[in-house]
This record gives sequence, structure tokens and C-alpha cells, in this order.
Amino acid sequence: MMSSLNLLARQCPRVRNPAMAERMHASSMRRIWTIAFREFRHTVITKGFIFGALVMPVVMFAAIAALGMLIGMQMTPVVGTLVVIDESGTVAGFAAEELTPEQVAKDMQEALQRNSTLKNWPGGDVAQQATASLPSIDVKVESVQDATRVDELRAKVQDGSLLGLAIVPPELLNANPKDAEGNDLTYTLIVPTRSAPRLTGMLEKSIAKGIVKARVQRVGTDYTSLKALLALPETSVRRMSVEGAEADENVLAKTLLPMGFMMLLWATTFASGQYLLTTTIEEKASKVMEVLLSAVSPMELLCGKLLGYAMVSAVMLGMYGALGIAGLIAAAMGDLVSPGMLILMLVYFVMAYAFVSTMMASVGSAVNDLREAQSLVTPAMLILMLPIMLWLPISEQPNGWIATISSFIPPAIPFVMVLRVTASNEQIDTWQVVLSLVWGFAWVGVFIWGGAKIFRVGVLMQGKPPSPRELLKWIRMA
Repeated sequence: MMSSLNLLARQCPRVRNPAMAERMHASSMRRIWTIAFREFRHTVITKGFIFGALVMPVVMFAAIAALGMLIGMQMTPVVGTLVVIDESGTVAGFAAEELTPEQVAKDMQEALQRNSTLKNWPGGDVAQQATASLPSIDVKVESVQDATRVDELRAKVQDGSLLGLAIVPPELLNANPKDAEGNDLTYTLIVPTRSAPRLTGMLEKSIAKGIVKARVQRVGTDYTSLKALLALPETSVRRMSVEGAEADENVLAKTLLPMGFMMLLWATTFASGQYLLTTTIEEKASKVMEVLLSAVSPMELLCGKLLGYAMVSAVMLGMYGALGIAGLIAAAMGDLVSPGMLILMLVYFVMAYAFVSTMMASVGSAVNDLREAQSLVTPAMLILMLPIMLWLPISEQPNGWIATISSFIPPAIPFVMVLRVTASNEQIDTWQVVLSLVWGFAWVGVFIWGGAKIFRVGVLMQGKPPSPRELLKWIRMA
């Protein structure tokens, strides 16, 4: 913003009388702030902004919570009979052991606890919370050794009398079974058309584990002992810095947290940038722009708009940022965010807003409608999509060559650097942070300089929209 004001000061007429120059500058600043507060007031204090920025996120979170409750309410009890056709007669008994409520809950807890991201999730026991939502289970498993009853049992599955019918080939109980063509041998599970995918998966898993237990029993080995021997040990990963300090590996902090910070930056800057683009086009199309320019200069109008929507963006950043930090603190994850991260986030926010808003204002002044604006904004948007496409590799290796190179590509600099500085355990070299700030704000000056020239020429022009080459001519001519 200071670059915009300096640019304005340079374009004001030079007056030899210092007192008169000071009065002209003060008068110009008053007009700029008048425009800024007008844009802020007409954007923030509106039903559309209140609904879109305040009510809509609350509605979305409420809808997600309600969806979870509805799913839980719609989980009907699992009651019925599963028939297993197996010549050995052993698979059904083992499958029945896997379909008890206690065993299903235990299997889910073990699966969730093996997940390195969820195992130590702060704010509660995820495994316990997940198993609490399981429906009641009362499944009877019957063993049938007569394979000629397949058609009879298939008819019962068709009319819904059975939960499912499993057909287990005798060869499947051998080690590494193959069919006549040398492919892996499979068993068949037939379920009714109304069977829920979650129930089908539960039946499939229980029968598969029952087959494995039957194989182990056939070779005379105790399944529980064998399972304990084959269990993978848990790992405590410690990441060592170049200085020799060690810290716990935190998958959540290295992936989700950087993405959250970047999307916060993206959402706040592009929301206000879109407002700026839309209002500029509307004012130009409705001739309001001509009325405004009869009272202020194009540069004063541009600076006022940039400052006004900067305040809009700051309100959104403060609101969503406070909610995000409050959520982290409530989930006992507040230590993932340091004061240094927040300070750099604010600095890169200023840079990101300057890039996006200058681009939107200059494009809005040069076109007549949003359709024409899209063709001019698209090339820059492709560059700004870079941090989203490279989110995972940058978060996993914030000091890698991909992260380092993309940190100096304008206008993606602030978004990439936010990803890097918020990734845990790996500190970014100070010289890279400083260089990104210097390089980034230098390009901000270039964007503001070029955008101001485009705005001054295009704000009163009508007719055919300019091409990118014509925009460059405007910059040279203005």
C-alpha cells in the first residue's frame, strides 16, 4: 500500500511552494481515505458480505456436523444370517468370531491406531470416537457343506432372507492357492441389492479373516501366537535438524497445517480481489466511474480502492485466522503455531494482497464484463495455482529444490513461502526468507507501477477489450 501512495505522490504535479504542496498532498490523502472507507463500508456492511463471509462458513460447518449425525442415525442395526458354503466346515466358525460387536470395534480401533496421523491426534481418542458410532451387530453365521444348495441359498439372498452367501472353494484353504489358469483363487460373496457398502465390507473382511484362520489351523499353528509374531512394531520417528536438535515427527503439522495457512491466505486475498474486480467493472459499465473521476484523479481512485479492499481482506483474515487458531488451541495443537509464523503470515499477506488486488483492479479497468476479464486473468491464475499443485512436495520438503525455486516466482512467492515457513521441524534459511521478502516486494512495486498505468488508460475506455500485447503498450505509453 505504501508503494501505491508513493506512486501517487510522484504523479502529483510538482509545486515550488512547499506549503501549497503539503496542502495538496493532504487533500489528496483525504480523498484517498474517503474512497477507501466508501469501498469498505459498501462491501463489509452488506447482507451479501455478512452472509457469504460470516453465515455461509457457519452453515457449512453445521451441515458437516449434521451430516455426521444423520449418518449415525441412519445406521440401522446389522441383524441377519450369513451362510458360508465350505466343504471343510471351519470357515464359518472363524468368520462368526470376527462378526461379534466386540471384535468389529476392536478391529476398527487397531486400524485407526496404526495410522501414524491419527494415533496421537490431539483433542480426543479418534479410535474410541469412531467405534462409538458403530451400529449394533447381531449376525448369525451358518456353515453349509453341501455345494448343491447354492441355487436355493441364492434365492434367499435375492428375496432378502439372508445377509449374504459366501462360496469358498476347497483349494482356497491351501497356501498360495491358484486356479487352473494360474491366477489367484478367490471366493464369492453374494449380497442383496439393498446391502449397504459398509455392511458388505464388514462381511467381506470377516470371511477373509476366517479363511486365513482356517489355513493356519490346518497347518497346526495357533493363530493368536502367529499374529503376535507377525505384528509390525510401532515406530517413534525423530527428525534431526542440521544443528543436531531432535523433535518428534508430526505428519499433521507437515501437511495439513501448511495447506490450511496457504488456503487462508488464498481465500482472503482472492475474495477481496474478486470484489475489487467486480465493482470496478460494474462502476465502469454504469458510468459511475466517470462521476468519480470528475472529483478525483485515476491514481487517487486506484489507491482508495486498494486501501479499502485491503481493509476488507484484513477483516476476513482476522476473522478466519482467529477461528482457526482457536480451533487449534481447543484441539490442544496450539504449539504448532509460533509467533514467528504469524508475523511472517501477516507480511506475506500484504504481499499476496498487493499482487492479487493490483492485478484485479487493472484488469477490471481494461474490460467491459467478467467474461472478458477471465481471458486476461487466466495466465496469472495459472502461476498462482502453482502452490496448490505443489502443496504436498513443498510441505514434505520445505528446503527441497522445488520449494526453493518456486519461492522466487512472482506472483506465487507469498503463497509458496507460507507453505514453507509453516511446515514443521525444518527451519527455512533466514537468507531465503529475507530474499523472498525483498524480491517479492520489488515485484509488488513493478505490479503496482504497471497496474496504475493500465488503470489510468483503461478506466474510461469502452469497446473491444485489449489483448495482453496492447496492455504492454498501455504501460509504455502511459
